[in-house]
Amino acid sequence: MAEKNIGSPRLHEVEPRENVGRETIARYQAQFRGAAFECLALLEDETLDRVYCDYQDDFVTRLNVEGNYVYNFFQVKTKGKLNYQWSVNDVLGIRKGAKTCEPDKITDSYVGKLLIHAIRFENSCGNVVFLTNVHLNDDLEGLRDAIQDDSDNNYYKLLLENFNEALCPEAPIEDQGIIERIKKLKIKSNVSYLNPHDDKFFSEARETIYQYSEIDLQRSECEEILNSLISLVERKSFGKLLEEIGESDLDDIAGVSLSEMLDILSISKAAYQSLKESGDSQAVKNASIIHRLMSKAGASERMIEFVSDCKVRWDIWFRDKRHTIPEFDLNFILEEIEKNAAEWVKLGESLPLLQSRINIVLSALDTEDLSATLNRELLLGAVFSFLVRGNA
Repeated sequence: MAEKNIGSPRLHEVEPRENVGRETIARYQAQFRGAAFECLALLEDETLDRVYCDYQDDFVTRLNVEGNYVYNFFQVKTKGKLNYQWSVNDVLGIRKGAKTCEPDKITDSYVGKLLIHAIRFENSCGNVVFLTNVHLNDDLEGLRDAIQDDSDNNYYKLLLENFNEALCPEAPIEDQGIIERIKKLKIKSNVSYLNPHDDKFFSEARETIYQYSEIDLQRSECEEILNSLISLVERKSFGKLLEEIGESDLDDIAGVSLSEMLDILSISKAAYQSLKESGDSQAVKNASIIHRLMSKAGASERMIEFVSDCKVRWDIWFRDKRHTIPEFDLNFILEEIEKNAAEWVKLGESLPLLQSRINIVLSALDTEDLSATLNRELLLGAVFSFLVRGNA
């Protein structure tokens, strides 16, 4: 007979030997969120052309500045206790109030590992960034301010004095060069979207997605897009890299591009570029709706771009003709278009079905003396103009 376990501890009552697994997962989640949030900037920053995931650092952004590549390196460090405050010793290895320091502590510190990028990549290094979800204590804030404005600070002085021995002992850098490299360090605290259970990530990311998607984007749809983005970042972070890798292979395996962002948002690159240049955010949203509807119907990118062009041509036609065509005739065609557009969506959105419906509408216009000014391309654009308004 099995011995009863009366008085024996339950699972939750015994402190685990280690929680490394859960801490590692939480760290990766923060890293993925940080990289995913940066990927959203691909939609808005014309100089940003790629985000690399878990390569050289937690993530790296590549900017194309007048034909030259500039890289920003990011380390994401989070704490479960939101009232925690990072200290100078935590991030730089210099004890509080110290008059001297050990160079090897700087070498192994978070800041030291970031500053190595500023040495190795020279002018192609833009910034090295320490991202965290919690605050900094007064000493670390003082160091951060001193780095930016060259104010008097003991920790900054120790970093300057020990920079060469800690980070580049075999090829020392002159004083001005040291200052220039240290100034590339940015410490960003209280970044709330790094917290795994904070709605800030959703709300802030949604604002960007909203600009390049449907106006009536539902919460579940937005979450689906964000989950797709984070999954993409995760795949890019764990992609197996070759021992010797070229730039194009690295771009493909570890990098997230604008094209991949547009795939997630269902916008064709050509339409995005054209509409982005026009500054018409509404047009970008319309393109997203058209892309989604046509993709469901199995259309190619070429066909999607053709449909987008047809809609623009219809909008121009309607603006020019709405006051010159008899109201009865205009209402007749609008009624026919709306009816067939709604039925097309309802019956499965197949392209042959849409083509046949447009032919029916066109043939019905013969007696209305409208066929001379309308054609199938304009009617196709009219169908999607109606569908876009319906989604809006």
